[in-house]
Amino acid sequence: MSKDVTLTVGDNAYPGRLNTPEEPSDRGVLLVPGAGHGPFGDVFLRFSRAAATHGNYVARFETWLPGDLEHKSDAEFRRELAASVDFLIKQGCSTITVVAKSLGGKVALEHLPEAVDRLVLWAPAVLVEGSENVPDEAWEHLSAVTPEEFDVDIPTRILQGDDDNIPVDSADRLAAGLTNAELVVLPDENHSLLRDYERVIEETIEFLPT
Repeated sequence: MSKDVTLTVGDNAYPGRLNTPEEPSDRGVLLVPGAGHGPFGDVFLRFSRAAATHGNYVARFETWLPGDLEHKSDAEFRRELAASVDFLIKQGCSTITVVAKSLGGKVALEHLPEAVDRLVLWAPAVLVEGSENVPDEAWEHLSAVTPEEFDVDIPTRILQGDDDNIPVDSADRLAAGLTNAELVVLPDENHSLLRDYERVIEETIEFLPT
């Protein structure tokens, strides 16, 4: 079952959707979209349905459109992420996983609220310093980071396709540099994660708390 919901952050209201499990649960998942991918269609929709079937509340909000991103501050990203997690807490969720795609993954790494218990990164838009086999166009859009910049020590799973413009080497370095992270490489998958969305969903649900 799903229903339209609204996320209020200060004076702003953002449209969202909440998928609910058949039985009451204390487990919640927040889906964070990429710059131009999600949160309502394709793999986001399929994952939300599957995760709810496995006993999770799943919330997703359209807190940005592609044209808005250059005007958003770190403080705004932080407030929106915190408000989204608080929304799940108000549903009765005491165990919360953030599943974040692309740019959303970078936002989650930089601004993860303390209440989050697990993190899944779908093709995070992060280029780790020293990464090899990086296409020139990737450097045009992303600056180099070090995993030590991110204060993330919760269990983390990174799903990265080996046909992504962001190379597997970067995701591998990110996983190695975080305190408690693992990398799952998706063969022949690109940045959109649409070629084998069933594997993406399976690997994500398998990592969720039970």
